[in-house]
Amino acid sequence: MQLPLRPPSVNDSDHRFTVKEGAVVYGLGAVRGVGEGPVAAIMEARNERPFQDLDDFCHRVDSKKANKRVLEALVCAGAMDDFALAGEDLNQTRARLLEQVPRSVQGAEQTARDQAAGIADLFGGMQQGGAQSCAPVDNAATMASLERLNGEKETLGLFLTGHPIQEYEQELRQFCRRRLNDLKAAKDPQWIAGMVVNVRMTKSRRGVPMCFVQLDDRSARIEVSLMGETFDNYAAKVNKDKLLVIEGEVQFNEFSGGLAVRGSRVLNIDEARQRFSKGLEIDFSDVETPADLPTRLKTLLGPYRQAGEACPVHVLYQGHSAVGRISLGADWRVSVSDELLQSLRTAFGDSYVRVQYAGGADGLS
Repeated sequence: MQLPLRPPSVNDSDHRFTVKEGAVVYGLGAVRGVGEGPVAAIMEARNERPFQDLDDFCHRVDSKKANKRVLEALVCAGAMDDFALAGEDLNQTRARLLEQVPRSVQGAEQTARDQAAGIADLFGGMQQGGAQSCAPVDNAATMASLERLNGEKETLGLFLTGHPIQEYEQELRQFCRRRLNDLKAAKDPQWIAGMVVNVRMTKSRRGVPMCFVQLDDRSARIEVSLMGETFDNYAAKVNKDKLLVIEGEVQFNEFSGGLAVRGSRVLNIDEARQRFSKGLEIDFSDVETPADLPTRLKTLLGPYRQAGEACPVHVLYQGHSAVGRISLGADWRVSVSDELLQSLRTAFGDSYVRVQYAGGADGLS
């Protein structure tokens, strides 16, 4: 309906959904794990003034009403994104706040105990407002976008600030020629990809197991049927919220009036990379190669080494006297998983690590 939707906010949301400045504002009562009591306590505390940061929130909202579990749910839902520091993105903000929650709760509880015992009066009284600023956690690990989105799904029931397939879209276009809304019926098998949003199990009249998987790639949704032996072969991969790459025949569905797919092969994203990619490339061609690169590569690649049809690893190298492309030996072929890519990008930078593809799936065997 193209209505702007703002995430929940401890400073701006009411218990129910509201409309403010032409936008729908997510209600705090719709956050899983945050009940009516915590929401009432939050709204009462902010009447005096908006919350400034997590420490201010913990000092002003009773921990018996908003405990550690409630705070973590609020952070994951995006309801504390108002507490972002300058220059932080959503992933950094939420990772920092999740790491800071135990310390902030402990500090607020200690202040409350001291105040109840009159200790504060012996040392000149409490700060006005009761909040004691606590320095941000240094070097908090940045969460992956998928972790952020899964946190939203867990607390809100949906992906609010993005879609998990976004970070894969450019890669998927290398072996899936069309998005779901561009598919056309054809007898030749086609590769499609999407997130599993629903799985329905049944049996044919003959008792043969059948599985109907609904895929979503942000452009459209389509149902994929996996029958008999095909389902037996790939059942373990078919789980809700998983990204699947499926080969099958795209057919016109007379019952629904749209398209459907009869699947014949199912790959997860790691297996798709193994099948379609030319290898993993680490590019230092524009910068001087780190002196400890061999040691760091051994440490980072070691857990993902895999014999056989695994992906080769290539390093674009620049030294004082030479520039070249080094292909690591067959013993250093790896299974290219999201975990490996994340660890390499964390170590060297996002722009230096990529999976190489020859082109569309039609040109690959």
